[in-house]
Amino acid sequence: MKQLLFNLYPTPAKNFSFYSLWLSFLVSNLGDWMYRLALPIIILEKTGSAYHAATAFGISFIPWVLFSLIGGVLADNYSKRKILIVGNILAAIFSYFLLFTLNVVNINFTFLYLAIFLLASVDPLVHPSFQSIIPEIINRDDYVKANAVIQTIDNTLTIMGPLVGGSIVMLLGGLNALWFEIGSFIVSACILYGLPKIKESHKKQITLANIKNDILAGAKYSFHQKVIFSGSLMFFVTNFALNMFEANYIFYMTKDLGYPLVDATIALSLGGVGALLAGPVSTLIVERYHAGLLLSISTTLAGLSTLLLLVNTNYIYIGIVLGFISFFGTINVITYFTLRQRTVPREQLGRVVAITRMISYASIPIGSWFGGLLLNQGVSMIWIILIAGLLRTGAGLGAGISPLGHEK
Repeated sequence: MKQLLFNLYPTPAKNFSFYSLWLSFLVSNLGDWMYRLALPIIILEKTGSAYHAATAFGISFIPWVLFSLIGGVLADNYSKRKILIVGNILAAIFSYFLLFTLNVVNINFTFLYLAIFLLASVDPLVHPSFQSIIPEIINRDDYVKANAVIQTIDNTLTIMGPLVGGSIVMLLGGLNALWFEIGSFIVSACILYGLPKIKESHKKQITLANIKNDILAGAKYSFHQKVIFSGSLMFFVTNFALNMFEANYIFYMTKDLGYPLVDATIALSLGGVGALLAGPVSTLIVERYHAGLLLSISTTLAGLSTLLLLVNTNYIYIGIVLGFISFFGTINVITYFTLRQRTVPREQLGRVVAITRMISYASIPIGSWFGGLLLNQGVSMIWIILIAGLLRTGAGLGAGISPLGHEK
């Protein structure tokens, strides 16, 4: 992984500070995959209740609503390096608390849900610092390469995480696998210690009044900066459309199309390859074309690619089409992250990251729920794919005539 990233993205990857950042991201996310796979298995084994497993999953989304904006305020007013280090240490502590609550005969569900809530609260509090520290440790010309590295790691883990994590969970058991998660956060905190101590220009006391004022200031900037706001709305629609069919697609392939799970997994893996290819390609094209034009075109092509799923149901064909969808979607993300880092003043970047992420992510559970609702009402997956493809294509065309499309 290290040598591959050095070859594809030579400038930022050889920056020691950025190397520390992406390596910590890799380590902590490997541990996170252990958690995602082990937790539902442990709960089902301990309780035999799908209700508690589903409740635990739902609780993990609540902190994104409650704490994302606070995370943005922290990123804009305090040492991002310290926030990232402390965040990983707290994650290790909360993971141990979770392990403790699970390692008993009779689970106390109050403690269990509290532990899950606390652990899920770390990510929304530190993510704005993670995104907004990038402009502080690398040159402006390397933003595209840096975002491409992060997305390549993320996409690689999406493909390999279930395989590696699932193997460890099966070999060691769910409870033992959680020790890997605890260790990953500790190692990640140690790696982040290598980040430079950037001199802070200002600090504020943590008071409700200051948090409120900073959130309002960040929201005002985000909503009045038409280019950035248009982009977040575009992602709101695309995330809704993508999750309409993607959240239910494995069910469609195995139940409706009758493919064995291994064939469905091959199709999804081929889709992940497209996302991996988008990383190095984005470093070649993002600098050459206007960001607004590239965002509009890539979104439109992702929507049109979705419609190609209506043409054929061969699992290899499906995998190739999913690859095109993820390819254009990844270029989309890298382009927008780079645009946001170059456009937003550093002193407000953390809050803008938090606000735009909240807007764009808000549609993910809604899209999944709506797609599932349509299926439960007897609507064919063909219609769901058609609606999703048209929505995403429309989002791309709409972005082209919005302020985002006129961004130079």
